[in-house]
Amino acid sequence: MDKPFKTIEEQVELLEARGVATDDGTPEVLLREGYYSVVNGYKAPFIDKEKSESAKDDRYLPGTSFADIYALFMFDRELRMLFFKYFAIAEEALKTTSAYCFSEAHIGEKEPYLDASNYDTSPNQIGLLLSDFNTALGRKPHRKPKRKLYLEHYSKNHDEVPIWVLMKYLTLGQAFKFYCFQPESIRNEIAKAFSSLYANDHEKPIRISPRRLRLAYDHIKDFRNICAHDERFYCAKTSPSRDIAVTDVVNDMQLVLSKNTYVELLAQYAAMLLKLSNSLGPDVLNKVLKEMKVESIYGAFSVNE
Repeated sequence: MDKPFKTIEEQVELLEARGVATDDGTPEVLLREGYYSVVNGYKAPFIDKEKSESAKDDRYLPGTSFADIYALFMFDRELRMLFFKYFAIAEEALKTTSAYCFSEAHIGEKEPYLDASNYDTSPNQIGLLLSDFNTALGRKPHRKPKRKLYLEHYSKNHDEVPIWVLMKYLTLGQAFKFYCFQPESIRNEIAKAFSSLYANDHEKPIRISPRRLRLAYDHIKDFRNICAHDERFYCAKTSPSRDIAVTDVVNDMQLVLSKNTYVELLAQYAAMLLKLSNSLGPDVLNKVLKEMKVESIYGAFSVNE
């Protein structure tokens, strides 16, 4: 086996042999968090590429400590937890505005979200989404829905389940599809709603187009999934061209969060970066910031007025 089992003691010895300074706390971290998650996950900025190529295995930059690698690991975990909280707020905004504008366009219709003719997309795409809706409502006998008391209540006590109730069940991905599959007229109304919300908080209103809103939530959706699956966040890149980084999604969030909420996010984000800057050497820190597209910790977090 080229990846045989190693005891904690052997893992510590391996790190030291490769140029990583360990300490008394290293064994506990390795046992609690795992070598693969901490070291393999966050070693990249600390690797000495020339020495590694020569040795045919990992070699670390002079002065690298396990505490440094673990600091980056903890920073990324805290970063995921921070953004997951605000992604949830952004998700609720999309669900609420989409449900409102859709319902306003279909006043008097019973469960219009189940009518494929009310969408602007291919039969296959809308068919999958409508199938998810019917599963959630318990109307597909061969698929057992997850038990949701609020859906059961409306199904038993009312003659329909409104879209704003069903939205609570949907994932962000499903809500995003719901928005994307709307006719242009409704997508325009949803984008206008976000533009209005933005104008209420800022001295300089901006027009948020349906396309810009779609791109923002496409990025938010992808980074939210990274958080949910506990994957590396700080260096993640999304979109088909793999060029959307953390800083890009921070800018997207300004369009869909209230100003006060966005300022809260920025303040906590900046504090985390400052804390990291005190834990890592300048060369490694610059590599991390480059991955995140953060040009400068100071002055990088401004709010459009």
